[in-house]
Amino acid sequence: MERGSKARKDTAFARITVFVILFSNFFRSIGLSVIEIGLPRFIISLSGTLISYGLVIGIFSVTQSVFQFPMAALSDKYGKKKIVLMGIFIYTLGTFLCYFSQSILQFIIFRAIQGAGAYTSILMAIVADLYEKEEKGKGMSYFSISFTLGYFGGVMIGGYIAYYLGFRYIFLISGCLATISGLLILIFLKEKHGKTATQNNNNNAWGEETSILHVNTNELKHLIRDFQYKMAVLINCIRWFTFSSIVAYLIWLMQIQFGLNEIETSYLLLVLILIYISFVIVTGRLVDILGPRKIMILGQAIIISFGLLFIVVSFTLSFLLFIIAGLFSSLGLGMFETAGNTNLLKKIEHVNPNLKGSGFGLNNSLGFFCGAIGPIVLSFLGTLNLFLPFYFIGVLISITLILTIIFVKSLN
Repeated sequence: MERGSKARKDTAFARITVFVILFSNFFRSIGLSVIEIGLPRFIISLSGTLISYGLVIGIFSVTQSVFQFPMAALSDKYGKKKIVLMGIFIYTLGTFLCYFSQSILQFIIFRAIQGAGAYTSILMAIVADLYEKEEKGKGMSYFSISFTLGYFGGVMIGGYIAYYLGFRYIFLISGCLATISGLLILIFLKEKHGKTATQNNNNNAWGEETSILHVNTNELKHLIRDFQYKMAVLINCIRWFTFSSIVAYLIWLMQIQFGLNEIETSYLLLVLILIYISFVIVTGRLVDILGPRKIMILGQAIIISFGLLFIVVSFTLSFLLFIIAGLFSSLGLGMFETAGNTNLLKKIEHVNPNLKGSGFGLNNSLGFFCGAIGPIVLSFLGTLNLFLPFYFIGVLISITLILTIIFVKSLN
């Protein structure tokens, strides 16, 4: 009876922990996207220019990419809870400082501080620890869903907050939400000290406390040099580039080329989000059954196949075909998202389960950088030809498909 009671207690505790981590990821994601609609007006209020606008956006992504890996590596050495709380503190401090910015230089500096609180990889590692090996796909799908909901939710509500309350309140609200998530992690995330990872069994699930790991530097170097790990990171980086760039460009094209207003764009974007999230959920279960690599290949094939419709759209300017192409692209990206994260996780665990934080950290560091340059590249291509960005993405995904097939063969 006591053993059964303890198991139920551990299960309930683990579910609460997962919720807290996903909650934190959700509100961090809101903070990443909520500023996009109102940011130009804030820049102008500080006597900023278009160049300033680019710096304000870019500096956040740059510091995210620079600090993502060091923060994650520290979490493997000193414990996930300590470092994730430190990251939340830095992020929250930078967020509140942005609220009080009085000059464009201050704003750029404070955005850099905000980005330095790079704790996303640690959250991913914590979620991975809370799921059994055969359910890792489900855990990664939940993490992707929380990020996606927050990201698009921020895009959709940011304009309302900026319009009715003023742009500065976006940072104030975001800072308060980050503070709440930090307090919840402080209260609910438990961590105990242990001698070794083996003794404490870091691959626990449903409520067992996670030990603080002492990672050997040589083990980390071995992971980084591993061909399959590098291939998985490269594929994920292309996915980051594709996701961040195509979302921004789709919004622009819907308004500029097809003449939709902001509300109509929001409704259409909501449909794309629902399809994307639905297939992130479905993929989480399919990955655990069929394996991540098959799902990655299927998702990439869908993106390529229906992406060809954009060529037809470029000649006919058919809004219906444009929407169909966008819907199936969302479907394929949803499958690609969860399968890519799960594939990376399985590879890290195969090399060394104690390197989840470091392994995800390097992946996310490079991913943030690719996500930062994605919209810039597509915008430049769009000035040359309106539909050239879609051709470019099609070629890029085709290359990714070839890399994935090579990766799968290397495992055999």
